[in-house]
Amino acid sequence: MSPSPRTRRGVLSLGGSALALLTGCLSASPATSDDVEPTENPTQTTATTTPTSAPADVTVSNVQLTPELVALDSPDSIGTFGERGEQFVLVTILVDSTPWPAVDEFSLSTDDESFTPLPTEEVPGYGRLWERGYAYGGHGNEESGGQSGYLVFEVPKPLEASNVVFRGPGGQFSLGQTARDTLARRPTEFAVTDVTAPETVESLTEMELSATIENVGTYDGTFVGAMNRVGPHVAYTPVTRVSLDLSAGESKTWTHSYRPQLTAGNAPMPMRFKLDWRDGRISTETMVEWPS
Repeated sequence: MSPSPRTRRGVLSLGGSALALLTGCLSASPATSDDVEPTENPTQTTATTTPTSAPADVTVSNVQLTPELVALDSPDSIGTFGERGEQFVLVTILVDSTPWPAVDEFSLSTDDESFTPLPTEEVPGYGRLWERGYAYGGHGNEESGGQSGYLVFEVPKPLEASNVVFRGPGGQFSLGQTARDTLARRPTEFAVTDVTAPETVESLTEMELSATIENVGTYDGTFVGAMNRVGPHVAYTPVTRVSLDLSAGESKTWTHSYRPQLTAGNAPMPMRFKLDWRDGRISTETMVEWPS
């Protein structure tokens, strides 16, 4: 008998601090995030679901670790959220059975302590992180008729544990050694230098932004930033989330392509990009002109 699409497991990843993790139904003897090598082609297998409380059809599709969250800090701009001594575990789930479990029926636990997800109303960005869907409990999945979204767990940084387990009404899912090593990293510091952008660019012509980001601290870590644009024709608008993994002392160049546009009838206008991170802000300015 062929496995159902609801029981398939594959490897997913998100940019920056995301980890490649197995996806599948929660089970009493869960696979861990380090069971297979990353691949773009999910494999199919069966997954046994053994409830930890009232049964529920819960699928974990992604787990992400990040020292900071990027979310709306106003209706038209994004910023970073997270103090130096904390970090976040984001677990994306799909629940196909009813009644839908409440947010507080899920937990992330070690051998010594247990963490409950942030309530939807306490997730930064009005319950919706930048470049992600809605938090679980805040929006239904219209295609399947189920409830989907991500759960946000705020945990200490560092979190040193021999076991880290996500639990829900459908069972449990263990984080592997790579994830546990990431959670055990201590806070570090970053410096942003050499931010470059062209002095001028023609409307509808692609330009490139770049920044040199260095881990100037003692420990390996993940730089997280939020970039917004000012002008032309807008006061403020989000551009992108920035995330780079850097070893202690390592430096990397981050790049981003952008295609500005002038509105017909307007004279050349300046455009600024602002990169915000926990410890600072840096900006560039480019004049947008009509094609010669």
